[in-house]
Amino acid sequence: MLKNTAPILLLSILIGCGSEGEGPKVQVKMEEVPPAALKTAQGKVPGMVFTEAFLKKDGTYELRGKTKTGKVREVEVKADGTFVDLE
Repeated sequence: MLKNTAPILLLSILIGCGSEGEGPKVQVKMEEVPPAALKTAQGKVPGMVFTEAFLKKDGTYELRGKTKTGKVREVEVKADGTFVDLE
């Protein structure tokens, strides 16, 4: 009986790990990112060149770019410059 439940449990966990809860995001031009949001993001990762920006459904901007060493990083900020997350 336990042999049958393990695959079902594993499948349930994998399905639950999707990013559906985040909601849709749309790509925006870097010029459209509010200056306060960009300033906060640049302060979190000095020297980083941001190349992509996305606007999430909740109003958070996700700014993506590469550090000087080539590592891709994402900084999430609100339009008013409030820091949310760094990945």
